[in-house]
Amino acid sequence: MDEKNFREYMKQAKKPTRTIDAYVKSVEFYAVFLQSQQQVNSPEDARPPDLEKFVIWGSREGGNVYRHLWGIRTYYEFIQHEDMVMSASEWMEYLQNETRKLGEFPKVNRDSVKKLSAMGITTVNQLLRAGNTREKLMGVSEQSGASQASVVELFKLSSLSRLPGLKKVRGRLFYEAGLDTLTEIAILEPEEVQQILKDFVDKTGFEGIAPTLGEAQVAVRMARFLPENLV
Repeated sequence: MDEKNFREYMKQAKKPTRTIDAYVKSVEFYAVFLQSQQQVNSPEDARPPDLEKFVIWGSREGGNVYRHLWGIRTYYEFIQHEDMVMSASEWMEYLQNETRKLGEFPKVNRDSVKKLSAMGITTVNQLLRAGNTREKLMGVSEQSGASQASVVELFKLSSLSRLPGLKKVRGRLFYEAGLDTLTEIAILEPEEVQQILKDFVDKTGFEGIAPTLGEAQVAVRMARFLPENLV
């Protein structure tokens, strides 16, 4: 790890000293795992499967993997390793979605949320896993008694929540504006995504704001990196 320049990079980004120290320790912890468990010499040599194994190992050992991923992602931003930045972001959203409740999405059918909960599907990841094909998703609807339309809506909102920043109101904005799948987002340029959402807010009076161009760029990059859920 190029610690000296990594610290300087974070100082330039105006990160507090405590955060800088924590991020350096997280990358060091990650580097020890890579060397001892994966026989990978350094974070620079790691690939997405190595990061996946780190997350699985850390979660199994009871460590705060999410906290470490902040530092790891920042380090990959520093060395401009785009695939690993995207992989770290993917895992950060995944870990949050392990506990994010379906009922947190605005304007969804609460009766359907209750029916899904009764069959043990309460979180975003539980629904994404249970309905990872269209046939399975329709089976979830039939088994739970929730309408197909509401189950598909919840599934699409859950899939959108895999993108950074698309959780409650912002995720709802994408959904209602017709950018309701990763594929729909991935085929557009960030400027197009931003304009579509801005036009929708202006036209409908949606109680939320369109993303900045930087936020739209992140959404498009991640949508192109991630596999689509609904098939």
